[in-house]
Amino acid sequence: MHSKTESDDQRPFTGLALEVIGREGSVAFIRDGEVVQSTDLPSEVRATASLTPALESLLASVNTAASDAETSRDESPLPTQTSRPDFIAVADGPGSFTGLRIAAATAKTLAYAWGIPVVTLDSLSVWAAAVLPTGSTEAANSDSDMPRVGQQMIVGLDAYRGQTFVGIFVATEARWQSDKEIELLDRADWLRTLGSASSGTWLTGDAIKPGLPTENLRVVDRKQTLASALAKLAHQKYLAGQTTDPMNVLPRYFRPSAAEEKAASSK
Repeated sequence: MHSKTESDDQRPFTGLALEVIGREGSVAFIRDGEVVQSTDLPSEVRATASLTPALESLLASVNTAASDAETSRDESPLPTQTSRPDFIAVADGPGSFTGLRIAAATAKTLAYAWGIPVVTLDSLSVWAAAVLPTGSTEAANSDSDMPRVGQQMIVGLDAYRGQTFVGIFVATEARWQSDKEIELLDRADWLRTLGSASSGTWLTGDAIKPGLPTENLRVVDRKQTLASALAKLAHQKYLAGQTTDPMNVLPRYFRPSAAEEKAASSK
């Protein structure tokens, strides 16, 4: 497994980020804390079929930009030395059962093959970070795009079956800080959470649907791909040594699948 050495200080650290939190997903490549390229997976193709081609295209593009050397058209871009990252980042849940499984398996396989660590982050923290502009430290961003310190935000991810994954965050000077354990709420509790939130609370996530009591809340959209947000969060964790051995990477579902629940109820 690769570990940081003195020679590493002479070059920028790079990372590959991938997520399939929902029905779609995204990938990104980060170098020295800055996302150099990111793309969403095509919505018309299932992630099972589109994730690997998206990663290959991303790494081929990064490799081409970083090196003047020509790569053979028949050679896979995945194992090249130039594009091989220092770490792989993956959102490990909650989210789509199939999506999380595919993302975790892909991250584990590539990291093991390359001999590099994995950085994992929960899906709601990634969503929270994605509402900030890509260059969130640049003066060009509107003040309204940036939360004040102490600002609260609710992130809701659609868990289907009438349920919602919910996270509560508070803005610090540097980032969104989780203020509560992730909860799986039924519709009544989800509505109660929204209805009792303080006026001006930010609200984001794919569970924000028409008809919800959001009149006193500020609904905010993502300003970057989820993979971009994931990459930047993971870069900080990597520098802090907060990594995971590839063989220990597992998706966190937060509840049984529909098939598991059905099997359990029939016993």
